Amino acid sequence: MRKFGSFDRIRTEGFIRMIGMDRLGAWITRNPLIIIAIAFLMTLGSLHYAQYIESQGMTTESFVSKDSSLYQLYDHLYQENFGSDGNIILIEGDDVAKAEVLEASLRLSDHMKKVEHVLGVQSIADIVADAEYQSSGLRRIPSQERIDQILAASGQAVQALMPDSKHSRMIIGMPTTSILTETQRNKLLLEINNAVDFAEFPSGYGITVTGDPSFQAAIVEMMNSTNGKILALCGVLMIVALLLFFTIPVVLLGIIWTMGAMGLFHIKMGMTTFAAFPIMIGIGIDYAIQFHNRIDEELGKGVPLVQAAISTVNHVAIPVAVALIVTQAGFVSLLNSTVPSINDFGKMCIIGLIMCYLSALFVNVTILYQSERRSPRKKKAEGHSDESSSFGAIVQKMATFSIERWKPVLALALILALAGNYADTQVPIETDSKNYIPQDLSPLIDLRHMKDIFGGTDSVKFLVQADDITDPENLEWMDDFSNYLLTSREDRTEGTTSIVTYIKAANGGELPDDKTRIRDIISSLSPSITDAYLSGHNLAVIDVNIGDAQTNLGTEGMERLVKSYEDDLAWNSPPPGISVRITGQPVLMTTVMDALTSGRAEMSLLGLFLIFVLLLIIYRDLIKALLPVLPMLVVIGWMGLVMLYGGLKYTPLTATLGALVLGVGSEYAILMMERFYEELGNVGDPYEAMKITANRIGSALVASGMTVIFGFGALIASPFNIISNFGVVTVMSVVLALATTFTVFVVLAIRMEVQREVFENAKQDLKKAIALISNQSWRKSNGN
Repeated sequence: MRKFGSFDRIRTEGFIRMIGMDRLGAWITRNPLIIIAIAFLMTLGSLHYAQYIESQGMTTESFVSKDSSLYQLYDHLYQENFGSDGNIILIEGDDVAKAEVLEASLRLSDHMKKVEHVLGVQSIADIVADAEYQSSGLRRIPSQERIDQILAASGQAVQALMPDSKHSRMIIGMPTTSILTETQRNKLLLEINNAVDFAEFPSGYGITVTGDPSFQAAIVEMMNSTNGKILALCGVLMIVALLLFFTIPVVLLGIIWTMGAMGLFHIKMGMTTFAAFPIMIGIGIDYAIQFHNRIDEELGKGVPLVQAAISTVNHVAIPVAVALIVTQAGFVSLLNSTVPSINDFGKMCIIGLIMCYLSALFVNVTILYQSERRSPRKKKAEGHSDESSSFGAIVQKMATFSIERWKPVLALALILALAGNYADTQVPIETDSKNYIPQDLSPLIDLRHMKDIFGGTDSVKFLVQADDITDPENLEWMDDFSNYLLTSREDRTEGTTSIVTYIKAANGGELPDDKTRIRDIISSLSPSITDAYLSGHNLAVIDVNIGDAQTNLGTEGMERLVKSYEDDLAWNSPPPGISVRITGQPVLMTTVMDALTSGRAEMSLLGLFLIFVLLLIIYRDLIKALLPVLPMLVVIGWMGLVMLYGGLKYTPLTATLGALVLGVGSEYAILMMERFYEELGNVGDPYEAMKITANRIGSALVASGMTVIFGFGALIASPFNIISNFGVVTVMSVVLALATTFTVFVVLAIRMEVQREVFENAKQDLKKAIALISNQSWRKSNGN
């Protein structure tokens, strides 16, 4: 048997750790009532706070940090002064400008203006009724001849609401998601639908309620109805996996405690945070499996029950805790992301895994101990623990095969990793958030139908600030700049609207050169118009419609478009005293997608660095710090190939792939490594130690991996494409993480341990070099 000089140190470290954990194991066996009582109280508290979890759709706030200067500009300057969400009432029929249709529209408009939280209403009926009021003093729908005259004279304002005689829309403004609660928004949407029935439109006309608020409400409703089903399916599939691979009762109290933490810390339930639950369930089950597997092993050796429970805590609690810490390091890297939904995903994983560890260590071990104490299993045959389980034997064969052919195994892993890293740069990014959801969702179909008629609704906002916006010179510049965008960017600019548009419409198509006349016209305009385009006399907005540019151009195209608008602004600089800044949701989302592209690699590298540093601090051993990290580099590379050739795209969820691989994959590697060094301290030969390790822990790791795979398999069934694709990516990452643990990791562990003496010599040489450099620096500083 080949011996290595570091084994005395390994045994000593293990002995010191066991002394520390011996008391904890004994305490767990002696205090089941205290543990169960604390768990019960935590569960009650969690169920209480879980009631306060709020659902969140695909809002701007879920993608852009509120602390960023970009969001501050968008929220504090644009949203607070002009921001509103538009509910659209789409009216379709033979002639939407008929008097009877406009009368029904006016009834609907007048009713909605009285409803709480409605900011204003724009419609063809309001344009006609307001014009009639100015001429006759009566706000009503006049004769058909007079209607036609008013519409013909209103120009661009009518075109935006009625592109042809068969279609028109009414826009009902309401506060944004940051102002209204979900309950208030749903109540307002219900009132709109009731008001449509109250208005009594003529038969033969189709009335559709659409717009972003209705669309977001439908997403939240579908999330609430499907998330529970997906989690239930996830649980069922994980139980099936456990029955197939490792029959144990699993304590999932950590999930309930995590939901309580969500309510307590006001973390909203969205698409990204929901996807964290299968991770917690899978890894939480893995923690429980490790304790269960070890207590089975100890009892199989004929060890008394109390000592078996204490020994289980001694040998498993710290390795699993190390795996937890390292897994957390992978998810901590997500907190560095500028995308709030990714931050929340990281927070959920961090909180949830701590809860799962606590439930596995205390509640699960207590239940296992008490169950065995009350119903002792039959004593296992002598030598049972040395026999290979079916899965353990398979893992052992994989490890042996890889060790015997270590050169081609490492060469193939490296080649595929390098190819994967290149492939990752070619993976496209899904820029249209509407593709994240079911494409047959009725509100999405209605929204796209509306866009087919009126064109895309993406818009860039130019915020114009001046001492007096109503000064003719300032308004003239706004008019000239708008016309310039329409002519020079006609391929991308579908329309521009500002307060100037309505001033000219009310003055026969000409911009007055007298400030008094300008202010008189502004005073006569509907509040819904002035509120949308003018705030006081010092702030205005130019709304530039860019159609469906976000969908058609992609991230890089949108970046070029925004840059071209910035260049246009520099070329057509405003008069002295005016400042102009660009904002709008497309600008924000372009920044988000850029962060997903550029920040993805940084998050993975940060996670790898944190894991390496943590392992180096914990083990104070360079080899042990490197062993779990190197296989994860391989898996991250391989996943680039999976993403590219699997036809997948990066989204806010799949952008967490690097951290996910680090979190899940490093756990397998650390548990394998801990058991390897435990066996190495017992048998003294790395080859024999690895065979025993693969045999004894292989089935537990396979069971753990399969529960995660089955759980994320449930996500694939989600109707939300963003979650379904995340399920596919996660399943593949777990499969590859297991594969590298049983192949690349075992090769690296053997080769690096065999070469430990070389590493030790290199470390000593490095210390000597550092000491020599320090000594020379000291001499120079002292003039010697």
